[in-house]
Amino acid sequence: MLILTPTDFSLAAATPTSVLDWARTTHGQQIGEHGSSAISLLPHDDDVVLVLPPRAVSWHSVVLPKVAAGRLRAALDGLLEDRLLADTAELHFALAPEGRPGQAQWVAACHKPWLQGWLQTLEAAGRPVSRITVAAAPLPADDGAAAVHWAHMQAGRGWLCSASRQGVSILPLSAEGSAHPPPDGDDALWFAEPAVAAQAERALDRRLTLVPLPDWLLRCAQGPWNLAQFDLRLGGSARRSQRVRQALRLFASAPEWRPARWGLAALAASLLVGINALAWTERNSLQAKQKAQAQVLQKTFPDVTVVIDAPAQMRRALQQLQQASGTLSPEDLEAALGTLAVAAPEAVPGSIEFSPGDIRLGAWSVPESRLQELVRQLNTQGWQASLDAGSLRIQPKAP
Repeated sequence: MLILTPTDFSLAAATPTSVLDWARTTHGQQIGEHGSSAISLLPHDDDVVLVLPPRAVSWHSVVLPKVAAGRLRAALDGLLEDRLLADTAELHFALAPEGRPGQAQWVAACHKPWLQGWLQTLEAAGRPVSRITVAAAPLPADDGAAAVHWAHMQAGRGWLCSASRQGVSILPLSAEGSAHPPPDGDDALWFAEPAVAAQAERALDRRLTLVPLPDWLLRCAQGPWNLAQFDLRLGGSARRSQRVRQALRLFASAPEWRPARWGLAALAASLLVGINALAWTERNSLQAKQKAQAQVLQKTFPDVTVVIDAPAQMRRALQQLQQASGTLSPEDLEAALGTLAVAAPEAVPGSIEFSPGDIRLGAWSVPESRLQELVRQLNTQGWQASLDAGSLRIQPKAP
């Protein structure tokens, strides 16, 4: 997964030379490579997440009416037009992940042409975005922290972003202490990028936990927000593949899926052991049968010293023995004619074609119905008989 965020937020149009901070993750859980690159030089990845900077998004709490999905955007325009300085047609809105009609929920708003420019430029560069998320969002009601404060560098200046259940605020940092968020008690979490940590600690007069930007981007990508909504929905295949990859990452690394992973591994191991045990049993059984056939062959025909194919060697040895003693074998013409004379003495063929093990008889003196009955009789007496255009073919059945 490749996570991106603009290094310098402005309303200027994105270009292939625009610079973004990026981080590549392993299964969406650990940071690997990271850096800053122009769009045209970004690493390739099938799963690209765009993180919008805190100052790019405003947050508004609304109670959505129960309307059809197709009228939801128009309802948002009506609810927010008096709260926003910009025309709602120029803004993109996104609803909270778990929002329900009739309940208060957060709506994210950002400049639509600016966001569309980034999406189109990234797609033209071969890095289509599969998900859009935010660098900071209001905390859900069940979050254990009272607030999360993040001191970060944006456009060459230090900023303090504060997220709580009341929304998101952004204040500039200065050494004189111009950033003073409201007190949140002991439950607030304080983080800072290393580049701005010293400045933030002087301004806030407190210690902050260092969190490099790549780690913060990973934290954002693991959050539930996705701003790809309404007319900025990403391609269906991109959304489906992103959901599949996200599900696979969760299954591969999330702690709550650990019992399922162990169970699946145990099932695969037991199946592998079972298949190998069955194959070993079948192999031993086959080898025992082959050994028994070889013993019967060598016991019956002591002259055979090397056994390669016991059934075939036994047939050949038996044929040789029959020929030496003058005994007819099923492949002899006399054996087939003798059986035919017993089965249908009135049936006399007018033509005979013979090769060892294959006899064709034609020009019969009996009707075809009698020949069909004769075929059934021969097939029950150890022969393989068939009728084709009045010609009767007789072969000894394979042992």
